[in-house]
Amino acid sequence: MQTEYRQTTLGSIQPHRAVVRPVLAVDPGNRFTKWIDCQTVRSIPSYVKELSDWEEGGSDGQSYEIGFDGRRYLVGRLAQLMGGAPAFESGKADLAHLLILPALASDSSQRIERLVIPTPDSRNQATIAKLKELETTIEFSVNGRDCLTTIRSVSAVDECRGAYDLALGRQMWRYPNNPNGILDIGGGTAIARLFAPGGALLRDADIVLPGTSHLAQRLAAAILPKVGNTADAGMLMDAIASGNLCYGSTDIDFSREFVAVRDAWTADIRAKLKTNWAKYLPSLGELIVIGGSASLLQPMCEASKGRFKVAPRPQFFNLYGLNKE
Repeated sequence: MQTEYRQTTLGSIQPHRAVVRPVLAVDPGNRFTKWIDCQTVRSIPSYVKELSDWEEGGSDGQSYEIGFDGRRYLVGRLAQLMGGAPAFESGKADLAHLLILPALASDSSQRIERLVIPTPDSRNQATIAKLKELETTIEFSVNGRDCLTTIRSVSAVDECRGAYDLALGRQMWRYPNNPNGILDIGGGTAIARLFAPGGALLRDADIVLPGTSHLAQRLAAAILPKVGNTADAGMLMDAIASGNLCYGSTDIDFSREFVAVRDAWTADIRAKLKTNWAKYLPSLGELIVIGGSASLLQPMCEASKGRFKVAPRPQFFNLYGLNKE
């Protein structure tokens, strides 16, 4: 980072200098929002709750209270506990301008030359237009601290691109002269992509698959007799991620139902890969699985005899790649 002196002030903020950040990568995902802050990876649940005047806010390690445009919001775990909107239901593009604010917090005013955000399709003009609205000066507060950030440009990068480039840089592809793939298991959807030797994205091979929210919906139907009503998808996904396979703070164990539902969900993914990638499979090198739920596909990876593999630290693998942009 470098700093430059500036004379201007905005609102109650009176910065003495502005921090210049050449690149900041933020991934406002369907399940978690992730960024790297001074070499430390931050991850918070992608939930937003607008606070009424009478409601108390708060903050903790995974929660932030945001002041923006005359309104107050909770972002993160507390927003989830208070019934906030999850990105996997409402759409992460619609919440991105709030989800990214904790990543933009700074003790001094700052200027970000390039904000990198992954998106399902960088050619989607509606999504790009929404993200381009972030190219402005934003005055906001995080946990009561006034912040001022100017974003010079926003770059929308296709999801999986960062992971592919990172694997290439680390020489993880055993067959770099063949097409290789990335399977990103997200909360709302999963996406599978193939890259030609050299890194060109093979657009005709893009596959959108059911993410872990679809797995949770199937599981909710399976355990309906146990729970007595439709189980909360977010709570189910949290239980799956933690590995305890109990619903919320109850003693309702759904491990037996989970195995059956997971196996059917995995079989659907495998079948769609086989069908849609039929012409590429004979020459396919490897498939790297990323995302917070990548471990759910470990049985499929083992069955492939090494052709498919889960990335190290899969939830953050794409973010590490984007941070090198």
